[in-house]
Amino acid sequence: MMAVLTLKTVRPALVRLHRYTGLLLSGVLFIAGLTGSISVFRTEIDAVLNPDLFHAPAPAHPLPVSALLARLKLQRPETQVTALLYRPPAGRAIVVYSSETVAGRTDPVENEIFLDPGTGRIQGMRPAEGCCFNRRVLMSFIYRVHYSLDLGQAGMWVMGISAMLWSIDCVVGLILTFPLHQPAWRQAFWRQWRKTWAIGLRRSSIRITFDLHRAVSLWLWVVLLGIAISGVALALEDEVFNPVIRTILPTASPMTDTRLPAHPVTIDQAEGLAAGFVQAHGSGERPAAVLLDPDGGTAMFYLFSNQGTEPSGLGSPMVTVDLKTGQITAGDMPGQGAAGNLVMQMQLPWHSGRIAGPGGRILICLSGLAVCMLVVTGIMIWQRKRQTRQAR
Repeated sequence: MMAVLTLKTVRPALVRLHRYTGLLLSGVLFIAGLTGSISVFRTEIDAVLNPDLFHAPAPAHPLPVSALLARLKLQRPETQVTALLYRPPAGRAIVVYSSETVAGRTDPVENEIFLDPGTGRIQGMRPAEGCCFNRRVLMSFIYRVHYSLDLGQAGMWVMGISAMLWSIDCVVGLILTFPLHQPAWRQAFWRQWRKTWAIGLRRSSIRITFDLHRAVSLWLWVVLLGIAISGVALALEDEVFNPVIRTILPTASPMTDTRLPAHPVTIDQAEGLAAGFVQAHGSGERPAAVLLDPDGGTAMFYLFSNQGTEPSGLGSPMVTVDLKTGQITAGDMPGQGAAGNLVMQMQLPWHSGRIAGPGGRILICLSGLAVCMLVVTGIMIWQRKRQTRQAR
């Protein structure tokens, strides 16, 4: 009885909270849902739009990382490589993210360069953050709008705070679907609640709209709440999410390996050390990508995949090698670590759908479209109720 009375007491406040939070977030959620559903398959769509950049013959003998960097340097001496996806899937080009200093500009120019994997020849390039609707930069622009509204760091804060409010609103929306006059420990509660999961197609248009809004939210509730929480993690990872997780859950420090004598290593030797470290911790995949520190001090290898594709599950290992000492300074293995580490590891795979493979990506794509539908139906319901109140 106390539970029922409590729900009766707080329900009006929860209704107002759900209504005005939804209206406040409607624009951001619609944009994020639409651009997010497209961004799930942005690489595949980008390759279709720009085949001359992405497609390349598969080499019989792939070039080592050092050779690729050297050949790129000969072609563009001013290029500073920041990331290199050097072992692409068969039939795809190598992708380089670079920074170049241009005369007359204070900020460096960020470029995306595509190399033939057999020769290291540049077969095309484009701005890494171009704008807006031509085929060369369309997908990168859509993805940038998805995670920051194309507003830089300020946009990241907008998206992060919106994701926090959406996470709360997901819980509020779930509570509002509970039967008002039955406690949860009675069978009548579950019989009545089961009806809210259905859509009555023989009802009036406004009732169908309400059923769509409520039923789709319930069927996708776990997925949508996960997207909202991971949205906080991806937008405000170091500012909010990780500090909170480290506060409430146990976390382990990244693994290291400093057993070998300290001495400088080449980038190819560092790749071998990273592969050996991952193999020693239970994975036989080879690294296919590397992030390079601007001062040349470290190399972080990621995308451990023999096929050069993003792995399913909790993602890829990440191994940082100090090029001056040859020692592993940080190693993260998916599925290993304390509870807090596992929570942090699963955020990007959940948000992208890769945690469940191709089926998960399709589900996230459809969920993005569902978010757009929930925004539209929510506004329609609010408008109808507003007209009814005005008529009264």
